[in-house]
Amino acid sequence: MTGISHFQTYSQRENHVTNNTLLMLRHVYRSSSLRLQEALNALLGADVEVGPRFEQQRRGAHSIPDAVIEQAPFHLYVEAKLDSDLRPDQLQKHLRSIAETKPGEGAAFLLGLTRNRADERLVDEVETAAQALGVQFAVTTYAELLATLEEACAGDIQLKEILQDYRSFLAGADLLPDQHRRVVAFLCGTSWRENVATGVYYEPADRNAKWLQAHIIGVYAKKRVSHVGRIRKVAICKLAEATGRGAGLEVVAEELGELDQEDRTAILTAIERGKDHFPGLADEPHRFYLVDRFVETELRKASPGGMMNFRYFDLADYGIDVAPDTPIEAIAQGLKGREFS
Repeated sequence: MTGISHFQTYSQRENHVTNNTLLMLRHVYRSSSLRLQEALNALLGADVEVGPRFEQQRRGAHSIPDAVIEQAPFHLYVEAKLDSDLRPDQLQKHLRSIAETKPGEGAAFLLGLTRNRADERLVDEVETAAQALGVQFAVTTYAELLATLEEACAGDIQLKEILQDYRSFLAGADLLPDQHRRVVAFLCGTSWRENVATGVYYEPADRNAKWLQAHIIGVYAKKRVSHVGRIRKVAICKLAEATGRGAGLEVVAEELGELDQEDRTAILTAIERGKDHFPGLADEPHRFYLVDRFVETELRKASPGGMMNFRYFDLADYGIDVAPDTPIEAIAQGLKGREFS
């Protein structure tokens, strides 16, 4: 049996993702077996009991013991895919193996985990075969798994932080194909005008990289997202030591795309303009997001008070159908006159 590891020992990308997914589920279980139970029930569409059951005075065939602690068994097998679709022949082989090797007690499940939604005909075909063998079959995507875990972990601050790292990992592995329709709205109070003018937003480099989860930036000020722009490049930079020609730009890491001279000039311009609001800006590494252009829109906060931190929006929640190449002007127009709470 091969266990899961906190330190990656796998060279294959698929095994790497599976290991981290199991680690995330183990974190949930260690926090609360009930949280894991709720998540698995949602994913599998079945009633799975996770953790021990406690009973008193249960009548047996010949006696009544004072207490019983027992754990109901279940068996969950996972077939994970990254870039390819689930294969019916492989799933059929898994089902036969499960049926032949699983212990007699407890329900058995086969879960297909994929980047994109599985073909409905394949699901129906495999479900029929699974039922004949006494196995339950279900399919979910990494995005659906993440959403389920987010709901299960909603009340646990520590778990939410771990889950945020897991989301970033999945996004970096290109397993969340919805980034193109997600907007991250940044607070841009004092620097709002400069952000819009330069097409650059910046934050300290030690914060989570937002481009892993959203490919569109929203500029928020005065209770509204006033502009949106599609991220085209992201880099961690700082000001280099001053030379005879003045301070230059030191590129610590290029996270998305490669900076050209025009990009470097835009970042230096944003730093220079931002110094009025943030003295010493970029003396330490900052992450700089460069957008194609900021286009005016009007997404207003309807509830009292302002936004306290950055926030993600899914354009699908506003009925806006977005493809990776949808013009940013169309997205800005779709958000005009809309509200959020």
